[in-house]
Amino acid sequence: MVLVFSDADRHWAQGITRITTLETTDGGKTWGNPRVIAEADVSKGEERWITPRITLLKSGRLIMICDHDDFRHAHEDQPSGIWLWTSDDEGRTWSRGRLTSVPGLEPGRIVELADGTLLLSSQMAFRDNFKMAEFVMRSRDGGETWTEMSIIAKDRVHNHCEGQIIILAQGILACIMRENNHNGYPSYVSFSYDQGHIWTPPRPLPFSGDRPFAGQIADGRVLVTYRNQSGNAGTNAWLGDLFSTVGFQVFGVHYDDECAIQDGMLHIKNSSTGDTRYVFMPPESFRSDIVFEATLRVEGPPDTVLALMNIGRIGITAHITRNNIWFAYGRSLGQGPNPGHDVHVGVDALHAVDMTREHRISLRTLHGRFWVEVDGAPVLHFIVTRELPLEPTMFECLNLDSGAVRVRSLCYQSMNETEPDFSWAWDARSGKLPDQYQYDNIMVVAPNPPEAGKTSDHGYSSWVQFPDGKIYLVDYSNRGDTPPASHIYATQFSLEDLPNFGGGS
Repeated sequence: MVLVFSDADRHWAQGITRITTLETTDGGKTWGNPRVIAEADVSKGEERWITPRITLLKSGRLIMICDHDDFRHAHEDQPSGIWLWTSDDEGRTWSRGRLTSVPGLEPGRIVELADGTLLLSSQMAFRDNFKMAEFVMRSRDGGETWTEMSIIAKDRVHNHCEGQIIILAQGILACIMRENNHNGYPSYVSFSYDQGHIWTPPRPLPFSGDRPFAGQIADGRVLVTYRNQSGNAGTNAWLGDLFSTVGFQVFGVHYDDECAIQDGMLHIKNSSTGDTRYVFMPPESFRSDIVFEATLRVEGPPDTVLALMNIGRIGITAHITRNNIWFAYGRSLGQGPNPGHDVHVGVDALHAVDMTREHRISLRTLHGRFWVEVDGAPVLHFIVTRELPLEPTMFECLNLDSGAVRVRSLCYQSMNETEPDFSWAWDARSGKLPDQYQYDNIMVVAPNPPEAGKTSDHGYSSWVQFPDGKIYLVDYSNRGDTPPASHIYATQFSLEDLPNFGGGS
């Protein structure tokens, strides 16, 4: 096997970047024989290399691509920065690099169609919508020239990027993409039934992953590995049917928490290092009409925020204490007046209520009006007149040394202008957790929890399936490393290790 990676001093390189290959002849037990294909020194004004990808063509030729600096080639009005190399001796020697003319950055792995046509997907910002979009170009001469740009996914809401095209057994093409708003949106998939010329509108998938890498297994399902954005930090694996109608699933973040369903309620015990969040599909814009409800009670010291209900795009967070509910419009999530101290109590800014007893708290927006209800009675009011930074739309329990939150039910609806409407409801009496789908369908390949002074960094995985069915995966991670260092790791797992291998969606 041959592996390629960008050897750099940190995630966003400040020094030298080297496109480097490694080889193994013992099934991945040991790697060696490093070769540097190209290098660049940022300190000398050279453009850093970003993300190399390698493909074995049917002819036996290896073809490799890599993109330059993210900001000089990211817009449709900027020149191409994607380069290509080939090797006809299994990677011992490589051709001189040549510019492909394919614009954008973070290209996907080159895909070879049955007739020898090569497809190369990429992403860039378009001048007409100020958003990242995924597209594909094709080559009929082995990568010498690239033509016929086809848009895979492009709109005014999403930042579609890092797409990987796979050829399904039926001959259908699927492109699985990262959604780069990073505030609760899932990954999306588009299909092509004509060899990549026309693509279907993107559909939401039940996970949210950066740099998804995918392949189809014998029973028709698709295995995707990715840097997880829908829950705890780490590299995850999902196995499922791309054509399923499962769609978006609420995801949960759980660090050092205690969550259990007892007596028809979800019991969440607070701790100083704990974090529990349930994240929902974001509203399309501040013009979306929202219904966000939680039936709950809390335990803890007075005037201490124990739970949050936050709506992204409109900047409204309901802070729930044992003795009141309050909000401050337009503040960044997690900031605001200290509960019980220096609170500016304007008209309808704070409502006193005994939250040690169970109540239904509703956050609602309609045609620019916002209000909070307690058990169906409006108690707090505001108006929504401007877009604010997109934050997660979520229910969260805070990390405190004392207190607990008991949740009976949650529901969320978003009625949008152009995006599909979204509706979700959960009740603890079902016996299932709000993020039950994660437990039933997703495997953590390599966790990378956040640590003090270190941002979790990982998750540009790639894998192959061995003849015995085992999956051999390579990735990078900074787990256990002193910043800014990271390392490459490999791991093996069986499909049987996935929670839903024997069935499910």
